[in-house]
Amino acid sequence: MKTTKNPWTEYWQRGAKASFLDEKSRLQAYQMRKFWFERFDEAEIKQPIVDIGTGNGIVVQWLAEFSEEKSKKLDVRGIDSADINPPNKELKLLGNTPYETFKLPSNKKVGMFVSNYGLEYGDMAEGLKNLHTQLKRGGSLIALVHSEASVVYKKSQAIYDLTPSVIKHLKKSVAPLQDALLKHGPNNLPRSALQAQQALNQFARKHERTPAFHAMNFIPATKHVLQAAAKGNEVESRQVYAGYLDSINAYKARTQTLLQAADQLGSMEETKYLLEAAGFKNVVIQEVEFPESGIFGNCIRASK
Repeated sequence: MKTTKNPWTEYWQRGAKASFLDEKSRLQAYQMRKFWFERFDEAEIKQPIVDIGTGNGIVVQWLAEFSEEKSKKLDVRGIDSADINPPNKELKLLGNTPYETFKLPSNKKVGMFVSNYGLEYGDMAEGLKNLHTQLKRGGSLIALVHSEASVVYKKSQAIYDLTPSVIKHLKKSVAPLQDALLKHGPNNLPRSALQAQQALNQFARKHERTPAFHAMNFIPATKHVLQAAAKGNEVESRQVYAGYLDSINAYKARTQTLLQAADQLGSMEETKYLLEAAGFKNVVIQEVEFPESGIFGNCIRASK
């Protein structure tokens, strides 16, 4: 899964706090934090701890809070293959650092690897072997990974499947209508523009009850584009259109990596085989389901 440009770089550069947790997912964020606190309560913690696919460091942040709450001094750091931009500059985080080749300085060994939707985004066959090599004897790995049964996967798949239609209607209906509004004004539209308006309305009606469609903010974005065009605000209208199209394409690229990541994991048996082939022992994989929120993937535990 080597790509020239990591599609997550732009996402982290904008200062996002976490993947798959936005401002609306406070309940899931609370449950995810609780999940990691529970895993740490159960685990025999060896240090240092390294978070794989850390993004802007949400798990490292939670583990810092855990260590404070339990009055334990923990050495936690995070690595990510993307170029990151963490809001909390005090966390020990390293971007542009794939876990397939990661080593601690001075050939030190890692006590524990953790990962929250990170492990499966790298080359697991190669990466797991390296993690096993970098672990202390008796060290462990705890990871939350995607599964095709999870709400994150299903929502992402639904949006991904709808994306081509959204892009098509942006280009075939919204753009011509925008041009006509800027050229003729709202009260003197040619027939082709009225047809584009009709196609747009039909598309919106067809998907008005589709959660994936609502998640894509198509209606608010296109309304903004067309209202600005109707008022003759060309710069604003064009900027909003271009920005929305860019955001859809960027989301599509990130979602593609998620779908590939879940595909690489395969079934629980296939994931277990990948870990054992890399040398891990005591591999246990369990489904993670949060009350009220549903299934969020599988939890892997393994040791050296």
